[in-house]
Amino acid sequence: MPAKTTFPTDPRRALALAALALISVGACDRKEADAPAPIVAVKQVDPSAAFLDMAARHAGLALRESPEFATSLGVSEDIAGEGYNSRLGAYGFEGDQRARALNEEFLQELKGFDRASLSGTAAITYDVLKDAYELGARRNAFAFGGATTWGVGSPYSVTQLSGPHLFLPRLLMTQHPLDSKENVEAYLSRLGEFGRVFDEVSEALGADAALGVTPPIFAIEGAINSIGQFTASAPAQNPLVATLSEKIAGLEGLSDKERADYAARAAELVETAVYPAYARLSAALDSLREQAGGDAGVWRLGEDGAAFYQLALNSYGAGGMTGDEIHELGLSEVARITAEMDAILKAQGLEEGSASERFEAIGARPGMVYSNTDDGRQSLLSELNNQVGAVMAVTPEWFGRTPEQAVEVRRIPEYEQDSSPGGYYTGPSLDGSRPGIYWVNLKDTADWPKHTLKTLTFHEAVPGHHFQISLQRAIEDLPLIRNMMGYSEFSEGWALYAEALATEMGMYKDDSLGDLGRLQSELFRAARLVVDTGLHVKQWTREQAIDYMIAATGESRASVTREIERYAVWPGQACSYKLGMIRINALRKEAEDALGPDFDIREFHDQVLLTGSMPMPVLEKKIRAWIASKKNA
Repeated sequence: MPAKTTFPTDPRRALALAALALISVGACDRKEADAPAPIVAVKQVDPSAAFLDMAARHAGLALRESPEFATSLGVSEDIAGEGYNSRLGAYGFEGDQRARALNEEFLQELKGFDRASLSGTAAITYDVLKDAYELGARRNAFAFGGATTWGVGSPYSVTQLSGPHLFLPRLLMTQHPLDSKENVEAYLSRLGEFGRVFDEVSEALGADAALGVTPPIFAIEGAINSIGQFTASAPAQNPLVATLSEKIAGLEGLSDKERADYAARAAELVETAVYPAYARLSAALDSLREQAGGDAGVWRLGEDGAAFYQLALNSYGAGGMTGDEIHELGLSEVARITAEMDAILKAQGLEEGSASERFEAIGARPGMVYSNTDDGRQSLLSELNNQVGAVMAVTPEWFGRTPEQAVEVRRIPEYEQDSSPGGYYTGPSLDGSRPGIYWVNLKDTADWPKHTLKTLTFHEAVPGHHFQISLQRAIEDLPLIRNMMGYSEFSEGWALYAEALATEMGMYKDDSLGDLGRLQSELFRAARLVVDTGLHVKQWTREQAIDYMIAATGESRASVTREIERYAVWPGQACSYKLGMIRINALRKEAEDALGPDFDIREFHDQVLLTGSMPMPVLEKKIRAWIASKKNA
């Protein structure tokens, strides 16, 4: 378990105190003028320590603005402020202004340090923060979609995938602690703030619309549908109330009457605050329908849209490549991977039709899909747990360090499944009290033929996201702010690399159909390069992108539709998987070629993972320094 982090001393204050000490010496009594002046040793401030103090202070300031983020990380009140679990952050104009101000302050303070004077963790952190803060400054030049302290994000405040209508219930039900009366009261306090938050978001939607910026119509309809599903039940049966009741059932020190009172208060807040807030947000979204239109790409936003997309691409690992260049890269990768799949399919006796059609035919074979029932879903979840266990049994041969925290496999809640991706992962808390969670969308088990499940596990759980994120959160000397930043080209690039690594680890031994599923997954990510740039640069329609993706991958129309709608509202992010994987593979080959017999795959993986998520240029610099140190040893 990591040591408790405390709010740091401001290095500028330390310097000021040293200066005051010197002034005091100079102003001493002059009666003994002939006496030699005392020699005062002024302790030198180590630049790296001062820089890391600054980074820790930045983390605290950012978390005080986002108590939700603080809850998800499980930090102490020393860092995020007393009682932060009872509060929600600002989501409208005021929140944007605070984010802009923090970004400017952080960037200016960073520039006050000489990179050459830093070493170790401080040097890497400087590179990471410089990239993050500069991206945030460029993002904040756009007037729409909300401001940010770092990073780029989406151009839209609310979509079918993002916004407080989805994020806040998930936070309260899966991450908010309910281990004391104080935290139960904090839970209820947060329910009472839904009205304020949703009204601020509605105001932001209106401000963006006045600039001509609205989410695509399908994103608006998806958000409205999610709201309708979440608020369909009676307040007392809402998941927010049911979760509270379930979690406090075993809380020591509560009487049955107190438990019933808490549940009743939660139901009343859902009825009087939460549901009305959802209704107002739904009405605000509904008012945008006519303006929204059916175009899917950010090109619809004019010159700002094109500039935003290039910024987004660079933030996701493009390294300056244009959308047109990435489009061509995607087409070439689709062709290469399809050829590899074709060889396996022919070995299976399937020679007629496209690779995607033949892949789909395998999934249609009897016994290849779990029944779309509760029992079938439970069997599928059990198989995913078995796969996690099989990987963990061999990981010591491939990694010097593995996660201490477990990963749990859970179904995506039914009220989210219509607009959610096929699977995703949420990381453990920093203190280790909450596990990592591997979520899978089980609306229709036909979306997951059996030969595709291994690859999902290797990507979302082990050795993919769970290894990368859980190991990062266990690094004791990693600055907190680094745990608050995510680099999709690193994390998703690693997860896609992990899918292929599983082949080397023996996870597909005597399982050519499973390996075919792996290739299909990589093909899917290569096709993302094509459709993401198709949507946002080539001005493809939503339907064009769906049709291409189905033809290239053989995925079901329903699952592809969810994916394409995701790319439309999260420009550039879909490209990060393949761009990151390509770079990690290139760095591994560079290390293998340079080190020869001295190359150790466990050491390479630890070098990639044990200093945390970072932009690809920073990782490249780090790996090359490691290679040089090994050669000179």
